[in-house]
Amino acid sequence: MHTLGIPTVDDRIVQEAARIVLAQIYDPVFSKHSHGFRTGRSCHTALEESRNTWTGMKWLIEVDVRGFFDNIDHDILLRLLSKRIDDPRFIGLIERMLKAGVMDDWTFERTYSGTPQGGVISPLLANIYLHELDEFMEEMRVGFDQGKTRRANPAYTRLSRQIADYRAEIDALRAGGADDAEVRNLLKRIKAVTKERQACSSVDPMDPDFRRLRYCRYADDFLVGVIGSKADAKRIRAEIEAFLHDRLNLEVSPEKTRVSDASKGSPFLGFHVCAFTLRSAGSMAGRSKVGGGSRRVRRRPTRGNIKLWVPRSRVYGFCRRKKLGNLDLRNGRVRPQFLDSSVAEMVIAYNSELRGLANYYAIADGVKSSLDGLELVMFRSLLATIAARQRITRARAMANLKLGTDYGVKTMVRGELRVQMLWRLKHLNVRPWQQSVVDNTTVGSRLALSTNDIITRLSARECESCGDVDGPFEAHHPNRLKDKRRGPMTAWKQSARRRGTIVLCRSCHVHLHGGRLTSGMESRVH
Repeated sequence: MHTLGIPTVDDRIVQEAARIVLAQIYDPVFSKHSHGFRTGRSCHTALEESRNTWTGMKWLIEVDVRGFFDNIDHDILLRLLSKRIDDPRFIGLIERMLKAGVMDDWTFERTYSGTPQGGVISPLLANIYLHELDEFMEEMRVGFDQGKTRRANPAYTRLSRQIADYRAEIDALRAGGADDAEVRNLLKRIKAVTKERQACSSVDPMDPDFRRLRYCRYADDFLVGVIGSKADAKRIRAEIEAFLHDRLNLEVSPEKTRVSDASKGSPFLGFHVCAFTLRSAGSMAGRSKVGGGSRRVRRRPTRGNIKLWVPRSRVYGFCRRKKLGNLDLRNGRVRPQFLDSSVAEMVIAYNSELRGLANYYAIADGVKSSLDGLELVMFRSLLATIAARQRITRARAMANLKLGTDYGVKTMVRGELRVQMLWRLKHLNVRPWQQSVVDNTTVGSRLALSTNDIITRLSARECESCGDVDGPFEAHHPNRLKDKRRGPMTAWKQSARRRGTIVLCRSCHVHLHGGRLTSGMESRVH
């Protein structure tokens, strides 16, 4: 469990000013293989880089840094900053931020290492710290890469020459008016040799004179791909571990640091990354003949294409964490935390949960088939919760949600009919997200756990404090629930929603809790 250090408002302003200065200095020099906490980059851009440029990888090196954010060495970080910033006062400011300490239950604790998780400037400082690793990996890549192309496979070359000889013989027979039986016999031989050739690679996959090293990082999660021998991959892993220990004073987790066969894959950013070769016969393409003209040939698919799969453990973990039901039996269960919500709010919450997960895995291969079982369980869980809320059967709940070929709920808000459709996998746009917003957690489900139902807030017409009719409005609860907060979340929410409420506009609600309402307004509220 990581401890979050939340800075004060004044500290956040200073940190943001320092972050802007540091970003202008370091963003232009950061590696193109670094994707974490950078404008226009996200987990998806890191994964897309792996899929588009790692074809043919034989080994994947997974390195797990133990407690990275908690173990950043302050002296090393300040020394790295001093390489590009010749301002002792600014460096001193960063040092004071790092060593400011934290207050935990009114007890002051000093910070001797790490960056405060929750601070505005911490992600950028982490990138600056690991920029040394990026440069080290680039130097290693330059020294490791060897050869322009793989050498030809002798067996493949021999079979290709045999086919060419047969075709030349056929052309000679046809030119001399030979019997068609001899031509058919040669064509059968070509077919047999072609089938044998398709079983072997056109190039030597283990060519010792052809090596490649690829590297991709998102924050402290990074993956290394190697074309070479397993001994090369183990040596690279050892050099990375030594660099992290000697230069950055970081330790790796031996149980989570490994060299994996690329065909078996390795976890990276919640995906399962692996090299995959399509088993189909391939597509047809045109080829020109030696003597002129063209002929149709079958082009084999490339080998070792990088695929991104949705790990089943992630899907099962999501279903178990949200208490949706049994994924193996495809059963959905009632979720008590939504029994005090309106049907529209339930739909919003379920939409947020499924859409958030599906959008993150939108770039995965076969994402819809990987999540279709979860979608069914969530739909049945929604029906079970609505049925328990309204004391009807699940079949009746499904019939009430049916809107043509889709499902949704109709709600009257201020005399206007609104329709909230149920989001399903068929609405998923399978494409990568270019904005870093994909790394954020959706908040729709959390809205359903608030003290006010969303339909109540939307239906409000006038602020009871200032008389505003434009909105948006919120419901204020005069009675506090400090004691209830100690119990289960569901009981707290039920008690919260059953209390008396006062409709306030957003501005008055903020002023009320801040003690800044005028005396006249307070008399109308309390």
